[in-house]
Amino acid sequence: MKFREPERLFKVWEYTVSHRTLLMRSDTDVRMTPCPRIEIYVGGVQTLFMNSLMYGLTMWRADEREAADISARHGVAADATVTYVLSSSNGDGFLISGRPSWREAERGIEEPTLFDFSQPWPPGPDVKWGDVE
Repeated sequence: MKFREPERLFKVWEYTVSHRTLLMRSDTDVRMTPCPRIEIYVGGVQTLFMNSLMYGLTMWRADEREAADISARHGVAADATVTYVLSSSNGDGFLISGRPSWREAERGIEEPTLFDFSQPWPPGPDVKWGDVE
């Protein structure tokens, strides 16, 4: 499934080199109006090429042609099964990683991440969730 939120402002919220994990977060739309929180968690990050602030975000798994183009352009071994394309109004990028997952819920700015893995799965009924395919 393609992830598409063209009117939201996304930020790289946390990147952990030792665990190769990325967390992106959106608490507002591009006009800075508060919105329900959306977080995108990505594990197994091998290569990361993206802006730290994205005005709108569409993310999908690369097809063979897109992966070959990324490989040729950036000199990376891009395999379509683990390459994800990111498109934003302020620039495009890509990830070579595990499958990105997203969650959305009403949360205050200071409340903990929606990806608290000590909590039961699946998350409660107030949380929408899915994966990028």
